[in-house]
Formats: sequence, structure tokens, C-alpha cells
Amino acid sequence: MQRIFLFLILLLALTANSQKLLKGIVTDGSDQPIPGASIFLSNTSIGTSSNAKGRFQLNIPAGKFDLIISSIGYETFSKTITASELQDSITVTLKIKTQELENVVVEPYEKDGWTKWGDFFVKNFIGASEYANQCKIKNKDVIKFRNSKVSNELTAYAFEPLIIENKALGYTIRYQLEAFSYNFKTHILLYEGYPFFEPMEGKSAKENKWEKKRTDIYYGSMMHFMRSVYRNRIMEEGFEIYPLQKIPNLEKMRVKAAYQRNFNRTELPNGVLSVTVMNKDSDAYYNKIFKEPDYRDVVAKNILPGDSIAYAVDSATAGIDFENYLLVIYKNKTVPLDYRRLHPESGPTMMSQLFLQNNKPIEIGMDGHYYDPLDLLALGYWSWSEKISTMLPFDYWPKKN
Repeated sequence: MQRIFLFLILLLALTANSQKLLKGIVTDGSDQPIPGASIFLSNTSIGTSSNAKGRFQLNIPAGKFDLIISSIGYETFSKTITASELQDSITVTLKIKTQELENVVVEPYEKDGWTKWGDFFVKNFIGASEYANQCKIKNKDVIKFRNSKVSNELTAYAFEPLIIENKALGYTIRYQLEAFSYNFKTHILLYEGYPFFEPMEGKSAKENKWEKKRTDIYYGSMMHFMRSVYRNRIMEEGFEIYPLQKIPNLEKMRVKAAYQRNFNRTELPNGVLSVTVMNKDSDAYYNKIFKEPDYRDVVAKNILPGDSIAYAVDSATAGIDFENYLLVIYKNKTVPLDYRRLHPESGPTMMSQLFLQNNKPIEIGMDGHYYDPLDLLALGYWSWSEKISTMLPFDYWPKKN
């Protein structure tokens, strides 16, 4: 089916005039007001808090956002909203948490969990780039860990919003962590939450330094790419996309099977398993093949035009859909040295892969946010770079030179 991409650039001029003032009240189950509740648009710097009577006002810009309302001791309220469809006022009732998670999980939390898993959590959540070194979780004691031997998966929970101080980019982030898991077998990391950005205040020199780093982070990021897709300006913004397929490594599969057949297993009286390889002449070849990846990437030579993967959903939303994988290359920058040290085989080119893991299209707003983020899996450079320490709010736009 031929898809027609609609240019939506003109909507930017209307943004300032299309904001809507949302008024509301936050109450508990007995209709009592909840003062001090946090009300914000996820992944932006747009937010406020309820007053002593539980009331609030919030300007909602054009586009689609997750409205988040949270208070300690209550379940988080979230609702996807658009300014054009929003009513003038809302009443939100927060549900009291009847049981803390530690009372209902099957497996107990890790004792001294932060000592065991803190570094791992920081590396995979905050990041491992130079920016991560200037990022600090101020209340790490609220994070609990559970390592499941059954599923071979590490999960993390936080019963209060994480307070993250990013001195590199000049933001204090309140992050409502809803889910964090890492599967040690598949090496797939998933985390979900609602960040609220509060810009730090500083002198002019400090502000300029923050803006320079924000701009550097922005270009080549997934936000930059999604905004380029939305505007049908993928190539103009410095990106190239190619179809990619992952072909199973049949020789590795065959060698694995042969390796298993060539084992002699003997259980000794003390319970120790003695393993003898029958065909020792093949050891060197086995070891060589085992180091190869399970899949080989096959990249097509043709560059895909933007309208081959993107289309208009409505007047304010674009969609993106593709088969197999996409290879995304950003030509205007090279990868940082921190990434090169960890992945010397990848070379200097900024290359990432995208995969629709639930075979569902992704919807993209004009500011680059996309739904549902759990449906899109990023591999390669973006899997390393797209962390909390390099996250920018969706209301951020780089300044024109």
C-alpha cells in the first residue's frame, strides 16, 4: 500500500497559540484533597504541584503527552492526553497503596542490594558515558533489587521518585521508576518511568556550558531521529537508514550440537561433574566458532527514503512501520571514545539498529516522543547512549547558531 507522508512543519508556528490551561484537583479515596502532589507532563520540564486544597493549574502545549500525578504513599496516575481533546478541568483520585511491593513479591529483595547491584544499575540506567560521571542519584536508598534465579532476571523497584542530579546538562530529574529489568540470558534491558526535568540555575557562563553539552547530546540522538522522521527530513538532518536482516549463524548452531554430542559426562562420588571432550582435535575450531555472534547482519545497499517507513496518522502524529530491522547511521558525528573502548569492533561510525519487537507501528509526535516506547528495541550505539544521563526533555530544542 502506497503511503503518503504529510508535511507537518506548519504546526510549529501554531504551537504557542494552541496551549490549553488545564485546571484540576487531586483527592484521595475519601474525597480529601492531597496537597503537594506532583503534576507534570512526562519527559518534559512542564509541571507543577497541588496546593493545600489539592488544586493545580497546568499549561498543556500542542501534541500528545503522558499526564502524571503522583504522591508518596499513593499509586501513580497516568493518562495520555492531547491539548485539543482535553476538557477544561479534571478531578483525579489517587489510590492508596494497600501493600508495599516487598510484601507481595515471591522472592525476597537482595540483602545489601545496592552494594551488589548499584554499579550495574547505574551503568545500565544512568549510563557509562562521560556525562554519567556527573550524574548522581541523591536518594539511592529507596531502590530495592530482586535477582530471580528462575527467570535469570534482575529487577529494581523504587517506592519514591528518584532524585537525579545531572550537573553535566544542568537538570534535576524526578524520575518515577515504574519498571526496570535486565535479562542475563538475552541481555535485553527494559526500563520504564516518568521523568520530570527541573532546569538548574546558574550564571551565564554555566548556562552556556550546559547549552553546548545539550546541543552535542541532541544531534544524532533518538529524539533528533524521531523529529527528523516526523518532518520527513531524515537525510537532510544527517541520517541514513537501511533495511537489515539478522540471519541465524547455522554453522554455530551445528557446532554447538556437535560439541554437545562429543562430551563425555561422568558424575563423581562427591557430586562433581567430570566433562571430557572426545574430539580434542576440534577444540580450536569449536572455540573459534563459539566466539562468533548467533546472528549475522545482512544490510541492503539501498538507502531507504523517509516515506518508505513513515506516514501520517493524523494532523499532529506520524507513524513509523518497517519489517525486520532498520540500520540507522548518523553521518555528522563519530562515536565517543568511551564507546570505542567498549566496542572497538564497531568502528567510529555512529550506527544503531531499531526493531519493532511486538510487530506494532510506532506513533511519533512533533517533539519526537513516540508511543509505545516498549514496542521499540534499540541496539548498537543507541542502546549504549540513550540513558538517563543523556536524556533531554521533549520541550528542549537546540538554539539556532
